[in-house]
Amino acid sequence: MTFNKDALPSLLIILSLFSAAFLIRAAGVPNVWIYWDESWYYYTAIKILASHWVPTTEMFMESSPFFSHILAAVILVFEGDLDTLRMISVIFGSLTVPLLYLFGKAMYDRKTGLLAALFLCFSAFHCLFSHVIMLEAFTLFFVTAFVYFFWLSQRSEEEPKNMKYAIIAGAMMGLAIAAKYLPFFLVPAILIYSCWTKRFSFKALMDKRIILTLFFALLFLSPLFIFWFTTGGNPVDFYIIERYEKSGAQKEIGIARFEKGVGAEVPALFISPYTIFVRGVEKITEILAWGADLLTPSWRCLFLLSAFLLFVITLFSFLLDFINRKKKGSFLMILLLTLYISLAFTTAARYYLMYSFPFYFVMLSHLAVKSFERLRTRSGKSYKNIFRVFIILLTTIMLFSSFVTAVTSPHWEEGDLLWAKRAVEFIKKDVAKSGPAGDIVIGWPVPGREKELNYCIYLSDLNASTTCIVKPGSKYGEIVKIDFEKIGRLKPNYLIISESEYDVFFKPNDKKEIFKDYRIIFHSKTPYPYNCFVFKKKNMQPPELLSQMDCRDGKISKDIFNRSIPSVMKVGGVYTALVQVKNRGDSRRDFYINVYSEIYTISMEEEERSVTLNKGSTHIFKFKIVPIREYAGELPITVDLYAKYEENGTWRRVDSCSDHVYLIKR
Repeated sequence: MTFNKDALPSLLIILSLFSAAFLIRAAGVPNVWIYWDESWYYYTAIKILASHWVPTTEMFMESSPFFSHILAAVILVFEGDLDTLRMISVIFGSLTVPLLYLFGKAMYDRKTGLLAALFLCFSAFHCLFSHVIMLEAFTLFFVTAFVYFFWLSQRSEEEPKNMKYAIIAGAMMGLAIAAKYLPFFLVPAILIYSCWTKRFSFKALMDKRIILTLFFALLFLSPLFIFWFTTGGNPVDFYIIERYEKSGAQKEIGIARFEKGVGAEVPALFISPYTIFVRGVEKITEILAWGADLLTPSWRCLFLLSAFLLFVITLFSFLLDFINRKKKGSFLMILLLTLYISLAFTTAARYYLMYSFPFYFVMLSHLAVKSFERLRTRSGKSYKNIFRVFIILLTTIMLFSSFVTAVTSPHWEEGDLLWAKRAVEFIKKDVAKSGPAGDIVIGWPVPGREKELNYCIYLSDLNASTTCIVKPGSKYGEIVKIDFEKIGRLKPNYLIISESEYDVFFKPNDKKEIFKDYRIIFHSKTPYPYNCFVFKKKNMQPPELLSQMDCRDGKISKDIFNRSIPSVMKVGGVYTALVQVKNRGDSRRDFYINVYSEIYTISMEEEERSVTLNKGSTHIFKFKIVPIREYAGELPITVDLYAKYEENGTWRRVDSCSDHVYLIKR
């Protein structure tokens, strides 16, 4: 048995890189407030549990549910605490760092691999997305694994070995695309690479390794295709038709938001090439130098300048390798360019640029190592050596600045929703100081996004509930409009409205109407591009007392509801709450019910429902309940019933009842 002298140093480097990456990423998990997409993946996992793991059409209509199935499994084993679920991203994000070392080492040498891994390890932007329940850290691991094993298959001349690597590369490609559809760009990338380096020979497409890679990628994707077929789920409608067949108003709003730097639900093709180029360069520099705003002004400028200049220099340097059809340089450059071109057909989102990190960091590291080696041997002309010193200096500035921002990120990184946290904290202080007693209702204009605000309320221990104050637009090209009927019905005590939503969605007449009953009492200021306003109702009315509800017009069957709520539940179990509503009035009437509890202990699908009932008729609503955390004590589950009065168009709470869960166990 022979001992590989290279194995022990590599093993020590791998363990050291993983340990450093894990410590940095795990330390910042509790500090980051819930991200926009986190609740979507979180509640998809809840729906998977609620459906007893049976695939449904809804699961396959948008993003792939691969990641959400892993979340559902973790909820069953370790509970559904947000920080616990975020550890999935921490682990995969940390594993990507030593994997990038192996890729860089396989491409060039150990120094290149180590430097590339250090850049990723100390990337504050990668650390951020390794803190949250999003697809990026998870998917990037499989993308990095694919390029590593694919290159091994191309590099090796031993057929049994390169075929084995090609099979693993295909599996990694399939898993990457199954995790998030964006890595599909890897398919044309490897075909272009094979054709380009073999001068467009037909034999390039007949390469056994390429065929084997694509076959196993398809094999690992086949379960997804089967579920698309059996459930009728069709993400093409969401990713192509819904995005590209937007109305003129929707396109204008998306472009306006993109130009303001606050994201956009619009494909990059709808935006002018000049704007895309300027914003693209700005955003690439921003994510490479993430956290620069926390540094001193002069240091911040140096960090941003070094990130920008190195990006430009690296691209031009490898462009020469691409033109000369050098295999290594062409492979990395084709991956990078294919990704950037494919992003033109997706939503213009900043964090998509992070998928270039594995390729770019290897390119940058090789350029820096090559410059250092040639400078040390003093080969080449003097002006070239001056340029190499410049590259090394820029690399040192960028790496050291990245190290500082990444290591300190657990203390300053709080995520884009910091404005929501600040708004909730202000409302809590205002309620304690002069606000209304009892339950607080907070309205905000982001459809389907109440859960993010609820998480901030949950952590702040504020006794408040939320409601969406917009509804789908009724006119052609109108996305949403303010639901003044709902505002009049629920009379929210406060409104939290982000700057971008206020500027884009609120028409002048809407603003006038809002200011009749509300006034601005707070404007958040955060280091992020997102901020908000807090509106407070001018005339606070005392909450409606339960004793005032005579149930004359509508009544909830308390007996049926209480019998449907078990006193003891199990984490991950699925239970059904039954709410029977009866119209006790003398005419046909609209009713609206709201079921709620502590949402990050017990999760419920579709907390709000409405129905129209004739005089004397009844209707039974069914709500699926999924406990997601252990609990001991009295945990109330409450249902409120509202009735609409046509004579004045108002809604009034006419009945309410509660039951308690005393124990949730694993």
